[in-house]
Amino acid sequence: MTVPPLTIEVVTHVLGSLDHCSHCQIFLDRAGLGEKIHTEDLQAYPPDWWEEWQQFSDVIFSLTERFAGRLVIRVTDAQSPRGLWLALRRRIRRYPAFLVGDDMHQGLDEVSLTRMIETHLP
Repeated sequence: MTVPPLTIEVVTHVLGSLDHCSHCQIFLDRAGLGEKIHTEDLQAYPPDWWEEWQQFSDVIFSLTERFAGRLVIRVTDAQSPRGLWLALRRRIRRYPAFLVGDDMHQGLDEVSLTRMIETHLP
């Protein structure tokens, strides 16, 4: 009997670039400018945001290696409607917030996060 993977929802601020209206975006992409504009948008973030994003990415990759095939990680932007709803409902005060069932871990302490995940795995 196969055990279904554990789903972890992570609410965090997601770095991204905004698209223009669909007609303009097609024009920009065909003109070869779309990627350049997105790159410039992403480079406008402050260095400390990039450092935090890199730390977050490192934790996610570490978890997927450690628990290979046993986790499904769903990342939700904290500024999306769902992210705002979860922040209110679950009383999230720090990001990233890792949600597993009724448990929540806030921050990037991988050791305590791993312990929380292990309590939910068979």
